[in-house]
Amino acid sequence: MTDSRLATLSRRRGSNGDESCEPNIQEEAFVQRSSYVIPAWLLARNLPPIDRVRELIDIYFAQIHTVRCMGFLHIPTFMERFRDRKMVYTEMSGLIYSMCALAAPFYCAKVMTAKEDGSNSSVPFFNAGKGWAEAAMQCMFSSFGSPGIECLMTGVLLHDYYLRVGDYAKGFLVSGFIARQVQLLQLNMEYDEDILCQKNKMSWAAKETRRRVVWACYLLDASIECGIDQLCLIPSYDVQVQMPCSEDLFVRNTPCITETLVRGEVLPFVDPPRIDPAVNLDIRAFYIRAMVTRSKILKYVKHLEGEVPWEITENARFHKLDSEIKELDASIPDNFKMSAENVYIFKASGRLNLFFGVHILIAQTFNDLYRVGVSRLVFPNTATKWIRENAPDEFLKLCHRTCISKAFYIGTLLKDLWNCHRLSIIDLPYAVHAQICSSVLVTSLSSWGEPDPPLPHLSQNDYKSVLQTNVKILKYLQRYIKADLYYESANQALRLFNTRFSHETPERRAPGSLVETSPMDGTDYSRPSQFSLEYILNPLGTYPMARQQVHHSDHAHVRDGIADQPSSSQSDIGAFCPSAGDNPPSMDGLSGVHDNSFFSQFPDWASDIPMMSDMGYPTFLDQYSVSIGDPTLMI
Repeated sequence: MTDSRLATLSRRRGSNGDESCEPNIQEEAFVQRSSYVIPAWLLARNLPPIDRVRELIDIYFAQIHTVRCMGFLHIPTFMERFRDRKMVYTEMSGLIYSMCALAAPFYCAKVMTAKEDGSNSSVPFFNAGKGWAEAAMQCMFSSFGSPGIECLMTGVLLHDYYLRVGDYAKGFLVSGFIARQVQLLQLNMEYDEDILCQKNKMSWAAKETRRRVVWACYLLDASIECGIDQLCLIPSYDVQVQMPCSEDLFVRNTPCITETLVRGEVLPFVDPPRIDPAVNLDIRAFYIRAMVTRSKILKYVKHLEGEVPWEITENARFHKLDSEIKELDASIPDNFKMSAENVYIFKASGRLNLFFGVHILIAQTFNDLYRVGVSRLVFPNTATKWIRENAPDEFLKLCHRTCISKAFYIGTLLKDLWNCHRLSIIDLPYAVHAQICSSVLVTSLSSWGEPDPPLPHLSQNDYKSVLQTNVKILKYLQRYIKADLYYESANQALRLFNTRFSHETPERRAPGSLVETSPMDGTDYSRPSQFSLEYILNPLGTYPMARQQVHHSDHAHVRDGIADQPSSSQSDIGAFCPSAGDNPPSMDGLSGVHDNSFFSQFPDWASDIPMMSDMGYPTFLDQYSVSIGDPTLMI
């Protein structure tokens, strides 16, 4: 029997609702993988017995449902349906499989940490759940051509799973599938004009689920496009639904009116509400708005031609964006502001990830904008050369101080979240934030050319403490998600900081002595005859990582003389779900195909530039790639 039939067999076995018909597994079976051990049932394709499925679902709601805008399932409705054991094992969309796959690393950590004896102290927990992800993918494509809302949910969860485990090519391709499903289901529009469900065509919870799913899809797409029009499939202006309502109203299935994406506005066909619709907003709404503003800023930074950011004029884009992010920051209500009281309120509700995520994202967005006045924080460095050479000193100092202060603030928030509840920091955006925080801090401090310190109230030890914490956090995250490159980048930033700042203080340095010249300064940046997005994307973004996996795959085919031979998996839907025993190549940042013929296809400057730009920050991986002899890290 082929692996592609296993999920179907699992559903058939469970059709009688009999415990004895559930997947037969050996409780204490273990699988040996290189130097680590993971319980076999956490690698299997079939769902485990119902008690374990319930444990995994509880973990999902505690660790995944609460992050970003992933909370689209109406828990009471889902759990009521979940009471029927038969439905668990006959569910066709793959939703439960994908939920279990995302929960598996947390379950694995709980089991293995209790048994840890030192021999498996480096177990990558994210390998757990692989089989369920494969089964979910198979289920999703088995309904190809007739998608439903739960099939779309499965796709969103699979996308998150693939990014966590480093299968970037799969994640990137699934994102396109998701965007087309959104269009087919017309989730970008309200189901009907009966917002308060007075005619009872559809329950409030069901309508709110649709809204939350489409906002989750928007965030997914925005995290990939990063201001690049060619990669944008779900533009924010096309989502014409209300913002997510508060979690309490959602869980209680209580109809309400909230604002749209534009602050202060409601849907045009809605009667003016008697109470302020902003009161009903969930904190997720502010995360979405921050991402919308950030996408605008990332796009702006990629098109700086003719920009004079220090001048306040009617068409000054810099000041419009600056005002937009400041207004968003000021619009956050008191119950969502960063405070000790709110931290513990959100901790009690299990929503620390989202709470800290909003404030870190807003701080990061300030850095995205103000880096235009800091050397080497925008790629290519020549893109901001005119600004740095002509801007008033006060503007350049403001840019440096803003980037340093916001990066330090992000670092303190990461440290606070780390100390308050470590499990809440297990999410890919936090790996990105920690890496960018370290890059911005070290690069901005190195670029500061004044004799006085940029922020007099902060010492070099304060900066070093933040950098060390970022490395510690990323080392912790490496066991739960594929964070090797993020960890190495932050580690290189810390090493560079130690090299430059350990033995002397800024007061002892001559002005400008910390400014590092870039190999690109003073030269014209030219693109090859055929433009590719790889020339403006960061190596730690989804698209370039996916491209690198394809490059590795293509090279393997060429090396083996089968470049023109079609793969049998292309016509087999089961090929989307390799067996649990398969080990498809994945980007781990620590290994690559060492063949000069492979690297010769890339432009000459690829090995010389320390940063590329989707979000546009240095990674310091040029030093790392030289140390291990793997130029692919720069692509």
